[in-house]
Amino acid sequence: MNDFYLGIEHITDFAGYDHMLFLLSLVAWGSLKDVWRVIVLATAFTIGHSITLLLAGMGWVHADGRWIEFLIPVSIACTAAWNLRRGAGKRESWGRGLTYAITVGFGLIHGLGFSSFFRMMREDGQSIVMPLLRFNLGVEAGQLLILMVCLGAASLLRAVGVTQREQQVFLCAVTGTLAIGMAIERMPF
Repeated sequence: MNDFYLGIEHITDFAGYDHMLFLLSLVAWGSLKDVWRVIVLATAFTIGHSITLLLAGMGWVHADGRWIEFLIPVSIACTAAWNLRRGAGKRESWGRGLTYAITVGFGLIHGLGFSSFFRMMREDGQSIVMPLLRFNLGVEAGQLLILMVCLGAASLLRAVGVTQREQQVFLCAVTGTLAIGMAIERMPF
């Protein structure tokens, strides 16, 4: 299968719902009017996971899978908690810069989770750079598809009277609670 489509399939597969929860918690405040900020956030995340995917794919970074599987829901819970702060979608330069940095950092963790999947798909001795680039472009396209559906739904909710703050609190509470449950199930100690 083409690496690009494999990336889309991997990110949109409901078996990997933890990634969808992360995206939802990341943009819990957003609607279609925030589309460009959401694209930048999704790309920041992709940059983070691309770095660790490349490093792990080249065999330069190794991580205990149990810890990565634990840290992924922890990153979701932290993102949900971070986005609960009032005005998370508003212009606050210090908070916005920190949000991008956190998003790249969590992308690094999630990339290590992707790395075992990606390594299984590669044949020994095969170049990793171009397939990885195509895979990551597919992941980015899949993320954007998921995010546009979520932002469209949020815009519809806003049209019927749901406020940004109500949406933000509800989505952060749901994603954070599910993530904490996943983290407890995956505790490596």
